[in-house]
Parts: sequence; structure tokens; C-alpha cells
Amino acid sequence: MATNLHTQLTSFISPFLVSKFSKSYDESEALLKRSIETSISTILIGLDNKSEEHSLYDELLEYISKSEFYSDIDFGATKSITVNNSFNKEGHQPLHLIFSNKKERISEMISNEVGIKSETASAILNFSVMLIFSYLKKQDQNIKSLQALLSEQRRIMLNCVPEGIRILLGVSTFEVIEDETRSGFGSGIYKFFLGHFQF
Repeated sequence: MATNLHTQLTSFISPFLVSKFSKSYDESEALLKRSIETSISTILIGLDNKSEEHSLYDELLEYISKSEFYSDIDFGATKSITVNNSFNKEGHQPLHLIFSNKKERISEMISNEVGIKSETASAILNFSVMLIFSYLKKQDQNIKSLQALLSEQRRIMLNCVPEGIRILLGVSTFEVIEDETRSGFGSGIYKFFLGHFQF
């Protein structure tokens, strides 16, 4: 398993794949790339929030193993993947298991924050969840080491997620501020006051 799970997953998003999505959904390539990165981080945080539910992780891997997406995807040595469009129908179930009734709101927030159409944001979320769990399944990732990895890299992932989504996922302001202060005391304090007072 890669040291940085988020970096490993986003490394599979090749220019060819982004271009394919751009043509399919009539969106800017730059915005699509950002929406995929945001979606991957959002799903990983959601998974971290439920990491104690071992049976849920087993259920997700079992679901993925039987999916058309998983059977077709080949990560390969080049880290340049091609995928079919089965994620459009197969991504709904794992997203529901992770986010329950928050899925649609998260999709809308990604649409608003990144600047892509609602239907595109929904499709990208579906793609991202299938990508993540296909990768975890192919890596034969067990829940114990995944828990440690997600906990260790949580703040890295939070930095890739807009504030509205963080709040929806139940992330406290303190958790984000603490991360900001690690990279510079001044920037952390500025964030704190900016987030608590309206002018």
C-alpha cells in the first residue's frame, strides 16, 4: 500500500481519462480533475468516519468484487487506467453505505464548490468510489492497516475538501485549525478568526 493513499489514487487519473470525462460531460478538464480529487478525499474521510464498522468494509469489498467495474479495471504498471461506464449504475450502493442520506447533498456541494454540473458531480462521485474500492480490493487491503493509514493521512485529505463538505461530514473547526497551525502559526490563527467572525 502506498505511503500516501490519496496521492496514489489520484495518480491513476491520467490526462486521457480526464479528457474522456471532459468530452462525455462537457466540462473543463481542470475542473474535472479537481472534482475527482475532491471526491476521492471526501469518500476517504467518509470511510475514516466509519472505519470502526468492520462489517461495512467487508460488505463494500464484497460488493466491489462482483461489480463490472472491478472486473474490467486494470491499474497496470503505468498507472494509466481506462474504465467502462458501469460506475454510473454501480457507484450508488457503496456511496449510500458510506454517506447514507448525505450523498445527494455532498454531490450538490461538490457541484457548487468546484463549479461543475450537478449530474457531473454525481457521476464523478460514483466513479471515485468504485475506483477507491477497486484499488483497495486489488491491494487486498485489510481494515486494520487501512484504519491506521486513514487516521494518519486524515488532515492531508481534509485540505482537499471544501469547508461546506467538511462540516457535512462532521469535521470540527478545531480539527482543521490544528492542521493549519502545523504549517504556520500565523496562518492558523488567521483562519480561526476568519472562520468565527463575520464582517
